[in-house]
Amino acid sequence: MRVALLCSGLGHVLRGHETFAQQLVEMLSDSIELTVFKGGGTASSREVVVPNIPRNSPLLADVHPKANPRWAATVADQERHRIESETFAYAALAPLMSGNYDVVHCLEREVCAVIHRERHLFSRPPRLLFSNGGAIPARDLPPCDMVQEHTAYNARYSARNKSVVIPHGVDLKRFHPSAEPLSRTALGISAGHRVAISVGTICRHHKRMDHVIEALADLPDWHLLIVGQESPESDEIRQLGRARLGARVSFHRALHHELPAYYAAADAFVLGSTFETFGIVYLEAMAMGLPVFCTTHPNQRSIVQEGGEYVDMRRPEDLAAAMRAHSVNSLRSLGQRGREVVVREFDLAQLPRRYIEIYQQLTQQPPPVPRWTAADQWRARARNLWRQLDDSIRGRAESA
Repeated sequence: MRVALLCSGLGHVLRGHETFAQQLVEMLSDSIELTVFKGGGTASSREVVVPNIPRNSPLLADVHPKANPRWAATVADQERHRIESETFAYAALAPLMSGNYDVVHCLEREVCAVIHRERHLFSRPPRLLFSNGGAIPARDLPPCDMVQEHTAYNARYSARNKSVVIPHGVDLKRFHPSAEPLSRTALGISAGHRVAISVGTICRHHKRMDHVIEALADLPDWHLLIVGQESPESDEIRQLGRARLGARVSFHRALHHELPAYYAAADAFVLGSTFETFGIVYLEAMAMGLPVFCTTHPNQRSIVQEGGEYVDMRRPEDLAAAMRAHSVNSLRSLGQRGREVVVREFDLAQLPRRYIEIYQQLTQQPPPVPRWTAADQWRARARNLWRQLDDSIRGRAESA
């Protein structure tokens, strides 16, 4: 069984989405013949770097979105993602077609749509698995043979006849309470402060780092440690942090394998988003023994369980009140229960078997070769009748 894993952001973007892709590679490479197709980085015998126009390319710096000015920046960002995905997908066609893969596992909607649309070109068309990292509802899913959802709640809105739930997991050998912490002095943390860490893109619109900053402004004994990748809003967030927290905030960028040392320097984990499709960072924090302060959404309740405190993240004062209510001992107790949850339910070592079962299930389906059906016949007739009517009214150049 040969499997191709496609992720256009892998190699030049640091998010949970790309972390998931890297985890899949690490989990499965020793069990099946897996090749990862990525948008950046270096190539190897099992890693193909696919040429593309990445979302952060200078070529896309001046996108002109056709949208309400209020949402123009968001639409432009969506366009940059679309261009990255589609240029990646078309460039991936040649190595995919020559690779004779049984399953193509896609992590981006646009990539999956392109591969499905051109699947008839393959001598032996592969089965398509789409990992729904954005909680896309059934009506907006790309055409595919199977959809992976990450929570049971997300699956309620998915294509139920072809969806399967496989959650994310965390490497308990890498993320554990005894990991060596970074020096708080080196991180700019004053003695006597408790430390809240927030890990994610430094932005307003999703991770809502501004919300966390406003909440911590009312907690003078807390230092906020923000670790994440840059966004167009990062400078604005840093300015807000300095204005509201002064020296009680520090910003850092770290590779994924460096994160345990940052978590280990903290006393609690906070994420200001009101919704996450899943949130690998919750698992990482819980595996480190940190209590979690997060949104009340059903997804996060099903993941964090008794390892955290649930807050209306639309109200900074509620987050501040929830953190103020906990003593050092109660925070430690929450963290211990969170560690028990991930050991019981989200151990990364338990997931390879589930993916292999899904891949095998897909390969047992009939070959996805396009076939001419009665419905295709009726659609073709309707199109031809419409063209004939249009020709009779407007004529054709070659018949003049």
